[in-house]
Amino acid sequence: MKNVIPDDLLNRRKFLFDSARLLVMISSVSALACACKKEGENRLGELAIEHGRIVLDLNESRYQPLNTIGNGLKIEITRQEKPLLVTRVSATQVAAFSSQCTHAGYEILLPEQGVLTCSSGHGGAFSLTGQLLSGPPKSNLPSYPAQLIANRVHIAYPLS
Repeated sequence: MKNVIPDDLLNRRKFLFDSARLLVMISSVSALACACKKEGENRLGELAIEHGRIVLDLNESRYQPLNTIGNGLKIEITRQEKPLLVTRVSATQVAAFSSQCTHAGYEILLPEQGVLTCSSGHGGAFSLTGQLLSGPPKSNLPSYPAQLIANRVHIAYPLS
């Protein structure tokens, strides 16, 4: 006579086995995440966050434009926000500010010949530090403190 195992016992065994496998996978992922994280460092998508600041390593190819004075690039923080605009002002100075024009909310274009222009075509222009050069905007671009330290740009951007 054949031994027959009831279906509910098979289901319990399968459930326990699958649960144990899931726990092992979760603990492995957690251990890997902890091992990859340096002290005081975190990530927001592709961005490195250290001590509450966005950090751009200018040795990375995606940030190479910031090695040249007068250049800039846009950094996507989240999909819901306009990108952050970062420019290289001088050998020792960088600037970071909103890429949204203060006139009508149009996007600010990357710098050309040391000037940032509004994509609206209305004539709005800003300096590499986000200062208003010509209207119709009436104010500077909202800025965020930025420093260049050892070939890395540190930006104090509100992350929460």
